[in-house]
Amino acid sequence: MFNASVFALILQCGITAAAAIIIVFTPTVGLGCRSLGYIVYGGIAIVIFFLTITSTIFARISETRHEKSTIVKNFTAFIAIALRRISLLLAFMNATGLIVLSCFQFSHFLDNCYCNASVLGRGTANSYVLTTYEGLVSTMKTARISATALSAMSMATYMIFLWLMSSLPADIDHL
Repeated sequence: MFNASVFALILQCGITAAAAIIIVFTPTVGLGCRSLGYIVYGGIAIVIFFLTITSTIFARISETRHEKSTIVKNFTAFIAIALRRISLLLAFMNATGLIVLSCFQFSHFLDNCYCNASVLGRGTANSYVLTTYEGLVSTMKTARISATALSAMSMATYMIFLWLMSSLPADIDHL
């Protein structure tokens, strides 16, 4: 379980970080509407991940308790079920938020002066809107290449892990 959790976390963080890198380093450089959306999505996904792991731990504790300690068994079972339901609700809201963010991005709803000026990250006094990208093409290209490499490496790492785990003999206990 530990290995699968670590590799799933690597995949999630790698893909989300790649999306945030592209958006943060695209002019106007800095924290804006799009990049904040991806960062919030990634943060909530990590919270969901840890809630699910904690729920599994509480469920395992509940399974291993003897009949003498029914209060502890019932309490841990209740916590496990509550955490699963909370993580399911958060996952639904997170997926809905990502779909809405994508719709906003592709429909040019986020192409307004507030979002394009990165007012969230720069403040109203230091924000600006670029009309030309001269001199910034190399930064954009580097950010996109780096983000593509990061997402490809995290995806390849996860795929190699899945391949190694699926090629183990059936009689070996998968920790």
